[in-house]
Amino acid sequence: MRPLSISLRLAVLVSVAILATAAFAQAASPSLDEAKKDPILRAMLEELERSRTQLHFEDWQHPFFIQYRLDDMESFEAEASYGALTRERIDHRRIVRVTVRVGDYKTDSSALRGERGDGSLQIAAVEDDPVALRSALWSATDTAYKSAIRDFTQKSVMLKSFQTVPEADDFSREQPVVALEPILHPDIDREEWKRRIIEASGLYRTDADAKKFAQETQYSSSDIHARVVNRYLVNTEGTVVRQAFAAYQGGVSVGSQAADGLHLDRSYATTGTIAAQLDSPEAFRRHAASLLLSLHELRNAPPVSEEYHGPVLFLNDAATDLVNSIFAGAVSGNRPDPGTTARTSGPYASSYRARVLPELFDVVDDPTMKTFAGRGLVGAYEVDDEGVPAQAVKVVERGKLINYLLGRQPIRNFPHSNGHGRAPMAGGPAPHFAVLRVESAHTQSREELEKKLLATGKERDLEWVYEAETLGPELTPRLLYRIHVADGKRELVRDAVFDELDTRSLRSEISAVGNDDLATNYAGEIPSTVIAPSLLFDEIAVKAATEKRDKLPYYPPPAE
Repeated sequence: MRPLSISLRLAVLVSVAILATAAFAQAASPSLDEAKKDPILRAMLEELERSRTQLHFEDWQHPFFIQYRLDDMESFEAEASYGALTRERIDHRRIVRVTVRVGDYKTDSSALRGERGDGSLQIAAVEDDPVALRSALWSATDTAYKSAIRDFTQKSVMLKSFQTVPEADDFSREQPVVALEPILHPDIDREEWKRRIIEASGLYRTDADAKKFAQETQYSSSDIHARVVNRYLVNTEGTVVRQAFAAYQGGVSVGSQAADGLHLDRSYATTGTIAAQLDSPEAFRRHAASLLLSLHELRNAPPVSEEYHGPVLFLNDAATDLVNSIFAGAVSGNRPDPGTTARTSGPYASSYRARVLPELFDVVDDPTMKTFAGRGLVGAYEVDDEGVPAQAVKVVERGKLINYLLGRQPIRNFPHSNGHGRAPMAGGPAPHFAVLRVESAHTQSREELEKKLLATGKERDLEWVYEAETLGPELTPRLLYRIHVADGKRELVRDAVFDELDTRSLRSEISAVGNDDLATNYAGEIPSTVIAPSLLFDEIAVKAATEKRDKLPYYPPPAE
């Protein structure tokens, strides 16, 4: 049987996406009467209708599109240091964001360089008082409309100065959606978690093994964060959405200095969509104790001094951070600078249908994937923040970029959203990944990867090769092992950075893939998830870091 051509495969994917959207709308379409039973949605719909019919200024036409979004956020945070509670906070707030568009779908008042700067914000009452809620919406709508008129005038003048006019519309037409999820509230045993983080932050004082390193520990902290956002969305196209997002994260951080003054730190986090998915008390304590041990080992590890060019194995924990930092943002279809002929902006602006990864790989972003290996995925959702049903999008097929992740701001050849318009709390929407999964049909075990790593080193007559277990900010290695080619001896090293680790190396240097997929949740302003296996790079540069060395403390920390 002959394989389908790329164009035919794309047509099939589009058809499947259309059918999936229609099926979602049919399966999850409660009536407007049901929506109006919610006092928040009722107030939003009533004020939206008033704005739709009454909002008008002099010779300007009515806005062709108005959207109201209300974020209701409840959170609990607690932090502990050195075995004592240092901070505890319970918060509840509501923020409305109003978008008003004048003009039409072809050319509207939105910013030329993206959506994040558009819209008007207003703090809303946390009580379900209809007049208070509608007043906040009215105030934000008035401000947004005035801004839209000003922006449209300035934009019309600016567009006349460009020789190249935009090929894509400013805003895509999408089918309205009515979808109501149950309201969520934080559900966590606050007293139990305060006990856990207090204990974890003081293990260097109480644990029999960790107490040996107490004089080396310069800071030891632990925290718990629980956040639930109930997001309400209505617009003049008829979309009515209520959905909830929850993220729970507990973590531990410890730090020290090496004898040469280099600052060292280790951290660990457990994340889930419900508190029950977080590590058990025993596992949480065990991870905290292991951090102290690894910090001691790191403190006494030799620094990297000689520049290295050769194979590097990124184990799955490090690989997910690598994909998140280098690849995930590059497949967003962001509007390019005005007046240019580019399709999108970013490192893959000219890579459509070109190879961006080895042929070993497919990459899919699937917001509807809610769990992996028994853990909740914080990047999952049913409807995006522009009212478009979530869709699974294959962005890479056999190494080639065949799609971008899109919101409602079209780019050339992509006139419609694929359900990836996402927004931080109170922020404007923009294309963003949700649950990004790196897949390959040609995988190997960790043992096979390490054999290939050593074999490559031997072929090139290298003294050692490198294996990265975890990464820190800016892809700085936290746990990096030097493996001697002659006997396979592993040696922890510190004070290193990677060079030439970029989209080019993703395209050309990956030679083998693990079978150990790991899901890493990133519970940031836009919750997201990366699922990836271990990755063996054929050649990466490892160099000595140039971080500053501070003086060591003049006297030891207090003892028990």
